[in-house]
Amino acid sequence: MNPQITPEIRSALERHPVGPVRLEGDAEGGPVYLVRLGDIANLQELIDGRVRDALVEADEDIAAGRIVDWDPEEMKRLGRERLSGSDQG
Repeated sequence: MNPQITPEIRSALERHPVGPVRLEGDAEGGPVYLVRLGDIANLQELIDGRVRDALVEADEDIAAGRIVDWDPEEMKRLGRERLSGSDQG
């Protein structure tokens, strides 16, 4: 089987020119990502960049006083909400 790129997948790749693209749908066994061959070599660097960006954002939130008491259930809810609004998860 040699699956073809659909117009929807092509559009997702155009919107996210670098890094893995999370595919939505009924995938058994967890999320599915589309990765360009050229991105495989620097995938860890891309992931590290996302982590660095998230840490910078967290530091900015702390500095601006945007903090709340730790509530694991609320954090899960916010994380799910954030992922559901994302093209990549």
